[in-house]
Amino acid sequence: MAGFSLDSVEAVVGGGRAVISADDSTVVAAVQDTLRHGRSATFYLTPEQAATVRSWYWTPKRVAERGLEPVSNEELQRIESELGVGGMGHSYSNRVACECGAVYGAFEFVQQGIAEHGKEQVDAVLALEDVYVLRVNPVNASVCPACTRGILVGHEYDMASRYGCSRTEAPV
Repeated sequence: MAGFSLDSVEAVVGGGRAVISADDSTVVAAVQDTLRHGRSATFYLTPEQAATVRSWYWTPKRVAERGLEPVSNEELQRIESELGVGGMGHSYSNRVACECGAVYGAFEFVQQGIAEHGKEQVDAVLALEDVYVLRVNPVNASVCPACTRGILVGHEYDMASRYGCSRTEAPV
């Protein structure tokens, strides 16, 4: 283990967060439990763990119910030309309507990400090659760029198989 450092683990824990190391089935079970119980967490998964979670979560029925669809080439080009964010590759997003009539999709999500976290952070997430960042039930709302109100319907996405969002189904 030459060159191995626990500095980043110590920094995360020192910031009040937890780091969990476990076998794949335990990690996937933790994601499933978080979703099933409506909790909020961000998981940093291996590509294999992410593939397992995505295949379990994104069933054809859920894809249809949530309106998840491939982000069009036109929208990807707009993200690159107007926001300067490339490398999105095969991405999926639902499009949710704001009360004002505007639509929030992948472009608006990336735009909000840049506004809240900075372009460098957005680029860093999309540059990950061996880590999939999965936000489960994120607490921050999608904000309509047209009227600046929070959008009540949850935005879900899978960006370039590196960054995704999953939400617990609302009780009926």
